[in-house]
Amino acid sequence: MITLAVFDMAGTTIDDRDEVYRVLREATEREGADYTDEQFQEWMGTEKHWAIENLLRIGGVEADEETVERAWSWFREELRRTYTENPPTPLPGVEDALRELRSQGVSVALTTGFSREITDLILGALGWDDGDVVDVSVAGDQVPAGRPEPFMIQRAMSELGVTDPAEVVSTGDTASDVVSAQRAGVTSVGVLTGHLTREDFEGLEADIVLGSVAELPTHPVLTSAPVGER
Repeated sequence: MITLAVFDMAGTTIDDRDEVYRVLREATEREGADYTDEQFQEWMGTEKHWAIENLLRIGGVEADEETVERAWSWFREELRRTYTENPPTPLPGVEDALRELRSQGVSVALTTGFSREITDLILGALGWDDGDVVDVSVAGDQVPAGRPEPFMIQRAMSELGVTDPAEVVSTGDTASDVVSAQRAGVTSVGVLTGHLTREDFEGLEADIVLGSVAELPTHPVLTSAPVGER
């Protein structure tokens, strides 16, 4: 029986018009980094400071502390500006789905590669910061390492008093979301609202692939036995 549903933010529960990826790419390219679209996609969904450091290195730039912090500072300032001027919105059907899950007795957690300050900015703009839609959120800078490590999922479980991974489902639109769920030992769900295809998620061996988060409340995973026991 699922008691906790964990969700990524950008591309999974919210539509930010891909601004986070525009800003992430620009933050590194303005420092001289040059990499392929495929290389960039590998860092989607990961903690952004870590992503900047690695994208600079992959892109042929010496990722010394000064360069990384300059790119990180620009990233934060530009993302705050664009999100303030044009806030993200919930993806279709998502807010109703989150409310439905909570009405079924399932706790809802958000995990994200955003920093705490950006996460709070987004949640405030959505009106999701009052505990009415989301029970807890965990930002990338609140754990030792972001996705694909499992720490954000584990922190959400800890904060909500969930100890059994079999009671948890974690949903996201990137490869790092799926790997993070697998490393946490929870049911992994890929959604097609980002940049990956059903075939991509099947190649990652995601437990479930859905068109969107809106489909989750009616999926059998919420009432059937854990994936490993079916």
